[in-house]
Amino acid sequence: ASTGPGTIKRENNKITGDVGTGLEMQDAITTRDGAWQLEFVDKTRVDVTEHSRMVIDELIYDPKTKTGTLSMKATLGAVRYASGQIAKNSRQRVNIRTPSATINVRGTDFMMIVDEIGGSMITLLPSCEIDAVTQDARCETGEIEVESDVGRVIMNQAFQTTIVRSRLNTPAKPVILELPSDM
Repeated sequence: ASTGPGTIKRENNKITGDVGTGLEMQDAITTRDGAWQLEFVDKTRVDVTEHSRMVIDELIYDPKTKTGTLSMKATLGAVRYASGQIAKNSRQRVNIRTPSATINVRGTDFMMIVDEIGGSMITLLPSCEIDAVTQDARCETGEIEVESDVGRVIMNQAFQTTIVRSRLNTPAKPVILELPSDM
């Protein structure tokens, strides 16, 4: 899905990000005044907001076993990640990097914001599904590990947030954001 312009850089080519465009490993995604929603073959979903940049480093998926490897790098802006089958079935095989941190995903959702100098704010989100009959939301919270070159924190409570200013800084002790329930 797309709400505005952006590009996919593939080798030496720039591709406009029209809805339905296939993604490949090493694609560099840059949004401008719009936001994109990327859906991968294993049902992983990545929402990339306006003025953001990210690269798909590696995506290997076996639909028979529902296992694989996923690696991405977000270098600017806000990105929301929702786990698909790889993170749920290959729990040690999903890693998202920023200039200041590595997020090891253990089958859950999270949001990260990367500022202009590479600092990162990472927030663990609940993974919610709506029951088709009752319309009730069923939410679970998984776990992520956020690490820099000198330390790490594990987050496993909804809306826990940490900040990592650079790879040479320890991730800040996580705090839980107090958000209204309708958010």
